[in-house]
Amino acid sequence: MRISGIPAAPLMLTAAGVLPFAAGAGVMWMARENPVLQAQAGLTLLVYGAVILSFLGGLRWGAEVVARGDDGPRAGVLICSVIGSLTGWGLVLYGVLGALDWQVYAAAAAAHVVHGFWDTGTVVIPAWMRRLRALGTFGAAAGLLAGGAAYFVL
Repeated sequence: MRISGIPAAPLMLTAAGVLPFAAGAGVMWMARENPVLQAQAGLTLLVYGAVILSFLGGLRWGAEVVARGDDGPRAGVLICSVIGSLTGWGLVLYGVLGALDWQVYAAAAAAHVVHGFWDTGTVVIPAWMRRLRALGTFGAAAGLLAGGAAYFVL
């Protein structure tokens, strides 16, 4: 099965990778009457978002190493590839220290969107991968924003 020329295995794995974003947000909404469970689900959602940012940074690091070959990777690209990991870690730390509110989820969603724009704007990856990244970015950002929105409901 292919959608827009995206090979089946990456498409299915990306879809599976988006499920924890939806599940985390769903538990946050269902646990509105239980602030401890809501916070646990919220922190889990933030941690998963940070893990995915780290994974995406690793993909960029690897793509840079392969694309540049014997010329060696560009330091700027390698530096940018770890910014997502550090941002995710910082947001998790911020949440652990007691700031689990909608702003931390909005910041995490923004980090995914920025990384997604960076990935989809590159010429190093094939066109199907750009489409796949756009789908994954949308799923991650939507889940994080939905989780953050659970804090607006009384």
